[in-house]
Amino acid sequence: MSEKSTILETLHSQFAENQNHHQGLFIKFLIALFVLFGGFGFVYVHTKPFIPYEQTYILLENNRIYFSNFILLNTSVFVQSVLLLLSLIILNLGYGFRRDQHLNMIIRKRELQREYYDVFKGLYNSDNKGFLNYLPDFYAIFFLFITGFQVLIFMTICNKEELICFVDHPFALLLFILCILLIVASLVSYAITYYKYEKNLKEKS
Repeated sequence: MSEKSTILETLHSQFAENQNHHQGLFIKFLIALFVLFGGFGFVYVHTKPFIPYEQTYILLENNRIYFSNFILLNTSVFVQSVLLLLSLIILNLGYGFRRDQHLNMIIRKRELQREYYDVFKGLYNSDNKGFLNYLPDFYAIFFLFITGFQVLIFMTICNKEELICFVDHPFALLLFILCILLIVASLVSYAITYYKYEKNLKEKS
């Protein structure tokens, strides 16, 4: 086997191994998401608007626990924070995929030279991706999934009876605003990661 073939085979093997490892992480992410939504769903269903913010929870009906809107807000902030963390991890993995793809392309071109375009015909090209498609599809779908759930959680708490009545409850208002900022932070992080991709990896014409 030639030196070129050995280098390319090693690169492809390492690249595939990295991606299999990343995809294995998504199973753990999904489990974490199910736990998060299960916990949020439990608090949401057991939230009663008549419980004062200061009381946080009460026991009713055969010792079943019910929460105030203040607890629901706190739970929302916690879940949104974890979702933001998962979004940041997804963005980092997606950028890492493009970086590895970019480096693989450079080495392939250097080793194969004119044969490169005959073999790959423009496939596996990490360059010249736009703002909406710079993430690989697998990562982009997961990012949209997480961000969509951030928005869904926010809309859900907005529809909760008497939750957005913040008279005499300034801290609750701050928590509500924080929920909005956590969603914005996900979108801003997406833009920042694209800027890093454009600066470091995107082919300059």
